[in-house]
Amino acid sequence: MRIAAKEAAPGIAALALVAVTIAALSGERILYGDPTGDVPLEMPEQLGPWTGEAVWFCQNDQCARSFPESELDARAAAGEGAGGEEAAPAEPAAARKCPDCGGELSIVSLGENTLLPVETPIFRRVYHRVGHPDVLATVVFSGMERRSIHRPQVCLVSQGNRILDEYTASFASGPSDEAGRVPKMPLRVLQVVFPIKDPVTGRTVSQAPSAYAYWLFSPEYETVQHLARFARMLFDNCFRSYRPRWGYASLSIAVDPENPEGWREEIDEFLPLFRPVIDGVRARLAARRNVPLRLSGTSASANEYRGTNTITTVHPGR
Repeated sequence: MRIAAKEAAPGIAALALVAVTIAALSGERILYGDPTGDVPLEMPEQLGPWTGEAVWFCQNDQCARSFPESELDARAAAGEGAGGEEAAPAEPAAARKCPDCGGELSIVSLGENTLLPVETPIFRRVYHRVGHPDVLATVVFSGMERRSIHRPQVCLVSQGNRILDEYTASFASGPSDEAGRVPKMPLRVLQVVFPIKDPVTGRTVSQAPSAYAYWLFSPEYETVQHLARFARMLFDNCFRSYRPRWGYASLSIAVDPENPEGWREEIDEFLPLFRPVIDGVRARLAARRNVPLRLSGTSASANEYRGTNTITTVHPGR
């Protein structure tokens, strides 16, 4: 009996530790960093020579196409609808239909609405420049729910993409100094192909290659490694009672098969203009590091977005 008790002791101790941890996390406590407040960010309509606009996503998983708002307006004005039907007017926005398959359209992609927690703030614009491929810039923010930011492989694959390669590379992040030196920053890059399907038959008719580059940031820290983000979050949460919003900034650019490395130059030109936008929101979030949140129960139960300046995810059927 004594031997059995000794063997069971580690398990009992572990269960006790788990029980104490649950009790502690379920009790009332104060966290700092304003993780449920509004996100003080605006995606500019103009970034140097690039002009930005909203993007709409088909919620039909057999189609999953995306459309710049100007394209939807143009196709509606021309009377183009799915199956040759006359298109509905471009307004109201909530009533937009996919011009290819007739499915519902949303500012949030189907993969984001399905996989991310409810009320995940998402900022996005597609930027156009004559003679250049479009740049789709997206910034997703966490709240109390840490699942709002996760490895992009999850969302990309769930949306039908196939990842061919993944690596870290450095890109220009600002103008050159007097000595001609250009500041650089690392981005995590994924080489991706997306199958273009016939909305009627569901068969793949072509492949669209693209480059997807991202980095992660908080008010105090930046990284391209998710494990580094987890470690920083753990330290801040456990030893500082600090739960700031983390952001996930990504740039997606179509790859021209005839110029497969041209997207690198695109990022080198676009990122120095986009980087100050992220620096600005980081500084504004850092100013809230002492804003308290009194929390009772689990963190996930307090997940919300109290801002009104952006869209948030809403699970289908909600």
